Amino acid sequence: MPRKATEAAAAAKKPAAKKTTTRRVKKTETNELPELTWDHVATRAYFISLDEGGDPTENWLRAERELVSA
Repeated sequence: MPRKATEAAAAAKKPAAKKTTTRRVKKTETNELPELTWDHVATRAYFISLDEGGDPTENWLRAERELVSA
């Protein structure tokens, strides 16, 4: 059965595909310090002790100082 004139016209006239646009947003700088965990300090203190030896407490305190300033 042939299509009606309005159906044929509607089928021929397809809507154009919309283009999506992406807005670029600048990253906001944060003044937030990274979280200093026990694992970070312990790992750094371990490597200090491997390199230089010394007192474990001093190595721990040095590791904390280094990681806080970094």
